[in-house]
Amino acid sequence: MANDRPDATELIETVREFLQEKLVPAMTGHAAFEVRIAANLLAIALRELEHSPVSTEAARERLALIIGRAGTVDELEAVLVQRIQTGDLSIASEALRAHLQKTVRDRLAIANPKYLRETP
Repeated sequence: MANDRPDATELIETVREFLQEKLVPAMTGHAAFEVRIAANLLAIALRELEHSPVSTEAARERLALIIGRAGTVDELEAVLVQRIQTGDLSIASEALRAHLQKTVRDRLAIANPKYLRETP
């Protein structure tokens, strides 16, 4: 429901903050490392919840233009792969290059946005 609090994002963020701010400073060694990993995975999940719907829809729209028909991202990516493998579509295509660059940037924004700050 719209007014149910806390929502999934808030729950995940609360656990991530607890791990990062309360547990990690109180731990040492491998256990602290594992808790940092858990906190980082929760941060990725939060970014996925926030960014994935918009980036997935944008990818679907780009793919539909490249492929020339509608479909889900998975369907369109399968056709894209097939067309690249058969030589019907090459990296010389500006639309394909732009799509691949945007897709990688969108995925990095979720997986590790620090990498984006290091690239032009």
